[in-house]
Amino acid sequence: MDSSQLYSLTDVLVVAKTHPFYSDAKYPPNDEAIRVAREKASGQNSQPNYISRSLIKPLFNLLRLTSRGTSSLTPEEAELKARPLLHKQDLYDVIERLVNDISPENTYRHNVYTSTTGGGSTLSRPLFFATDAMENRRHRSYFGDFLSKTGLIERGDWVVTTHCGGSLYRSLDLTLETMENAGASVLAAGSYSKPAETVSLLKEFNANVLTGDGSQIVSVVHYISTLKEDRDKIKLNKIIYTSEALTVAQKAHIYDVLGPVKICSVLGSAEAGPYGVSTPELTPSEPDATYNDFIIDTRMTLIEILPLDYAENKEIPVPELLSEGETGVIAQTVLTRLRNPVVRYVTGDVGSLHPLPEETRSQIPPSDLPYLRVLRLHGRDRRFSFMWDGFDTRFDNLATLLSEEQYGVLQWQVILSKMEPSLEAFLEIRLLCKEDETCRQAALSRLNTFLNIYPPNQHKFKVTFVEGLTGFELSKTGQKVIKFIDRSA
Repeated sequence: MDSSQLYSLTDVLVVAKTHPFYSDAKYPPNDEAIRVAREKASGQNSQPNYISRSLIKPLFNLLRLTSRGTSSLTPEEAELKARPLLHKQDLYDVIERLVNDISPENTYRHNVYTSTTGGGSTLSRPLFFATDAMENRRHRSYFGDFLSKTGLIERGDWVVTTHCGGSLYRSLDLTLETMENAGASVLAAGSYSKPAETVSLLKEFNANVLTGDGSQIVSVVHYISTLKEDRDKIKLNKIIYTSEALTVAQKAHIYDVLGPVKICSVLGSAEAGPYGVSTPELTPSEPDATYNDFIIDTRMTLIEILPLDYAENKEIPVPELLSEGETGVIAQTVLTRLRNPVVRYVTGDVGSLHPLPEETRSQIPPSDLPYLRVLRLHGRDRRFSFMWDGFDTRFDNLATLLSEEQYGVLQWQVILSKMEPSLEAFLEIRLLCKEDETCRQAALSRLNTFLNIYPPNQHKFKVTFVEGLTGFELSKTGQKVIKFIDRSA
């Protein structure tokens, strides 16, 4: 893999110093300011496009020994560890200002690839995360090579994708480009494709791979299970899911319907782009495992693990990092993005870092082995958000929305459950409202917009208006309304 398409930690940190995400600067630095800063940091008068890789091997130690004392850190590691953490709400506040500022000096709006940050927002203007368009293309090229080198995509694969495109969401074109870069031929069914239409494409083109959000995969597989004829025309041998993890029961259902297919996954976000892959060969796990292992490339991204009791509070000092194998909150630094850098970003996921399994090492080109690690992902930090239909929704955003006076909401509760027999995740929101039908209809309409309810997912969602606290599920001890109940596992 050609790591010259990526950046060194020194490059990323020096740009971050003068970027509005991390300083009081009004606008991000322009190309000339970035060039000068990088040359000054490297101590060389090199061409603007030169990217140093000298720091990568020392950085590998950072991922192995995250709890080391500062005395044993390299200068670059120490500088990273000294930087404050970046939270999603911090990004929202700065991005809103930069998006709405149309000054020619505002480089944040110049030649950018835009995508939504995921989940609903209570703001009237949609927020997006902007990446330099050329950086994004190089990242997709590198990740396509990564998909090929890890065997997730093989030349000759025909892929049908049901990912979402439009409304600023870019997972469809991301999937198309990265998998084509890896050597596949990809059919863009999209998220509006009904299961019957998706299955028709699988049969018509003899496609062997189906990819989509976890919920979309489950929906298509359930439809296949109901077919009485032409099942033999479906040639699937690989499933690639994204966004939300498949449960143990959902994986078992896929095997029951499709037989011994490979169930794989790709990990990514709007803030960081794609950065992890999971395949049965590279990341073997027990059938009843409640976590997902992903291979990550430390030339693309650096991962730090914070204690689980860490809270999003700027007044509290950043705690010491956890050691390899310990589970905690994930902070991420991205080495594929320079103009709008992502440094120590708290992703909202819970996980741990591990070395490559011995049986995996023989499947990886020797030149890449020093840079690859296993990120064990346990899911979202349920203190802050929940995942449904491929979207991550923050509780604080939902609470802010439902507290608006026009909706008359007095109390609310979120319940995730499992549909039978399809095993799709079902979302119910229970509301106690004022006795005003206008308020209720306004709340219903706003929730449909907030959660992106549309024909393909409306059967998995409902709002229930209750008449009193007895309509909610209450805690057994204090008889308090439990804000979030998850029965989807």
